[in-house]
Amino acid sequence: MHNMKTTTVSSTDLKRDTAGILNSVIYGGIEAVVERYGEAVAKIVPIKKERKKRDWIKIIDKYYGAIPDFPEVHKMRYSRKRDVSW
Repeated sequence: MHNMKTTTVSSTDLKRDTAGILNSVIYGGIEAVVERYGEAVAKIVPIKKERKKRDWIKIIDKYYGAIPDFPEVHKMRYSRKRDVSW
């Protein structure tokens, strides 16, 4: 028995927000049941894909150094002193 959360979406919502629903399925691990005129017509489920160590090494090698190391920047705040005496 699996322990997956299921949600229901209308076909209109699927059309309007396909990317958001797919992201919820992929990254949130939910099942989405698609309804049309109140009747369930499809189910979108995540595919469990096992990545092997060599796959992770390829991914890391591909993106390592893609974002340069920026020098540390210090923001200086300037504030003026206000005379609030009456």
